[in-house]
Amino acid sequence: MTAAPIKAAATEPALTPKYAQITCPSGNVGDDFQSLAAALHLPEPASFFIEREKVQEWSREVPATLIMNGWFSYSTQSWPPAPSINPIFVGFHVTERFKPAVAQHVEYMKRYAPIGARDAATTAFLQSLGVAAETTHCLTLTFPTRAHSPKAGKVFIVDAEEIAIPRELRAGAVKMTHVMPPLNHDVTLPFARQLLQKYRDEARLVITTRLHAALPCIAMGIPVVFFGDPADGRTSIVNDVGGKIYNARLHRKSLMRGTPGAMLDKVDWEPAAIDVTQKKAQLAEAVSSRLQNS
Repeated sequence: MTAAPIKAAATEPALTPKYAQITCPSGNVGDDFQSLAAALHLPEPASFFIEREKVQEWSREVPATLIMNGWFSYSTQSWPPAPSINPIFVGFHVTERFKPAVAQHVEYMKRYAPIGARDAATTAFLQSLGVAAETTHCLTLTFPTRAHSPKAGKVFIVDAEEIAIPRELRAGAVKMTHVMPPLNHDVTLPFARQLLQKYRDEARLVITTRLHAALPCIAMGIPVVFFGDPADGRTSIVNDVGGKIYNARLHRKSLMRGTPGAMLDKVDWEPAAIDVTQKKAQLAEAVSSRLQNS
């Protein structure tokens, strides 16, 4: 009697990889700007949304490619990302309190090197661990340049109420904040998109203390006056792309109506827009090459 042929065991169909988009219910619309910027570079719309500080908790088995841009700041319990996440590190920033978590998982970082860091300080930290890294800067610099400036543009003052701003600029200015309730992404992302469009279509000048008001507006071709800490590595991007960081402490109303700033750190209140065309191309290539090799 001839034995029946042994049938090959059935194999499980491979799970089709998907793209994911990072979100963060932080109460700061600047984080949503970073999420929208990353989405510009995905080959197709994201199938999933993953919270930035819960990447370790992602439990789906479907492989998800996720651009890891933004401010990562939590503890060792929130790192590294879950095994089903394929991370694309471009615009990655490490805060001081997050450094121990990254240091504990050096081999994980090396696996996805070279890491594209958002700023030189993060690049230097990763390199000190033996992780290959390069400063790519922030993906919010890749928002499209607006086609033209508004004919009757407005001055936007964004979270800069404590800064001594000339009366002629304050008169009629639109005063805004990036602080908002920490809501779900289905609320915050549409709001962020509308706010970007408002800056694009209406602003002739943006005066701000918010890095992620400054960078998207610079990308769109809007003149920006930025106040911060010139020694802060996180905000060094503004200098790197040709802007200037004015010392917010010297320009505070509470400090003699900003007199020290006016004397020691003179502000150009009518700056030209900065051309970041080359930086946009470099960032797009940094993402594209990593996606292709992932």
